[in-house]
Amino acid sequence: MKATCPQCRRRVRLRKSRNIVCKCGFTFRYSEYFGKEKIFLVDANVIIFAVNNDKSHGRDCKKVLRRNDIAITDKVLDEVHNEINYHFYTYEVKDMSEEVKQLSTNFLKQPSKKDLSLIQAAVDHPEIGGIITYDNDFKNLATSGFIGSRTPKEDTIFFVGNAKDFLAKYG
Repeated sequence: MKATCPQCRRRVRLRKSRNIVCKCGFTFRYSEYFGKEKIFLVDANVIIFAVNNDKSHGRDCKKVLRRNDIAITDKVLDEVHNEINYHFYTYEVKDMSEEVKQLSTNFLKQPSKKDLSLIQAAVDHPEIGGIITYDNDFKNLATSGFIGSRTPKEDTIFFVGNAKDFLAKYG
């Protein structure tokens, strides 16, 4: 998509995954051109709880998966591809940045590549407003602070939590 800079009248090509700064210094904000709809990524454990009708989490997970603002990464989809009967928008994560690869916790269990793919997708795509998971890795990594400091998300706090918290906050 191309837009005209309001200051210098140059035609600037806008890419969906980031903000663009014109040669004159004007910043094109992502949300002004592509909307303010927020998408939330789900981790594999949310899908597994929903499919297996888990007694404590299954009902909330099913409610979350029925929403139209839910997405998944290709790496997580590979993990649960035989189990899902839901349709999601899928983000493809080709390369992981060195910053994301080096994320670790002080605990024995370190985040998997699938977990890191969710973080990388959130860094690359400004429309992602949070990650829904029951995995404690994301809270141990302080994901919301990491993503918030790396992306130009203007008017939102990045959500990291489970399905019940998500439904309480976003209905």
